[in-house]
Amino acid sequence: MIEQVQKDHLTGFFLREALDSFLDKLIDEADLKSKSFSIALIDLDKFKRYNDKFGHLFGDEVLKYVAGIFRLTFYGDPHYYYRYGGDEFIIIFPDTGTQEVDRFLHQCIYNTFQQPFLFKSNFYKITMSFGVASYPRDGRTREELVRKADEAMYYSKRTGTNQITLASDLSRLKIRKWIIILGSIACLVLAGLITSKFTFKTIIKPTIQGVKNIKIVTKPGDLDTVILKNGSLYEGRVIKETDNVVVLSLYMEKGYGTMTLKKSEILRVRYGRVGIHDGKTQLPQPELNNP
Repeated sequence: MIEQVQKDHLTGFFLREALDSFLDKLIDEADLKSKSFSIALIDLDKFKRYNDKFGHLFGDEVLKYVAGIFRLTFYGDPHYYYRYGGDEFIIIFPDTGTQEVDRFLHQCIYNTFQQPFLFKSNFYKITMSFGVASYPRDGRTREELVRKADEAMYYSKRTGTNQITLASDLSRLKIRKWIIILGSIACLVLAGLITSKFTFKTIIKPTIQGVKNIKIVTKPGDLDTVILKNGSLYEGRVIKETDNVVVLSLYMEKGYGTMTLKKSEILRVRYGRVGIHDGKTQLPQPELNNP
């Protein structure tokens, strides 16, 4: 009966219109004999781009080439080929589980590498995306079976070229994908927290020591100014300077303290009346007025 159905003139495959009735018949037979079967939904990668770039003649020859690769790979036991859409195909594998179909499809990919597409003396690498569903494991109706194969195929397409996805693995693959995404976000957040904490500690809130509850008497122009590369500005008295650090005595409302700043963080040091310090001699402490 299936041989009487009109076939596609380019590939020689059955047309989509014949798929529904054949799948219904296959499901009835599988239920009657307690058997299973699998379908593979195949989409050519970047076919529209090739078609637009090289023309429809090129696209027609690609379809013929792919049909030949399928027949070369799946010879032997009977398989049923359908041209499901413009560049989509469905192959039915009677009495075959998804793992065996997976091996067949890997062989199909290998054959495309061994025999690349030849057009006008140039070779082209043709790649495909595969989705595989099995009856009754992945669906008990033809609509559900085709939908599961379609979902698996689109998952393959999103993950690269020449990818094969089994519908039975979709849930696990999606969970793994979200684990990777959430793990990446957590790593970025952790890195941000560590960076911000380090920056806050070393630049925004440097360690201040020796705060005294005393009043500091200063005269205009006495203070040194340290300008950091991040735009922060601190005024006080430079009491120590080495090749690596500058120690600044800070003047505050209720006393003073010391701050150690790395030279790598400093843009410029502007000295007050005391003058430029050589970094070897500790400067005198500011004048104190005891209460």
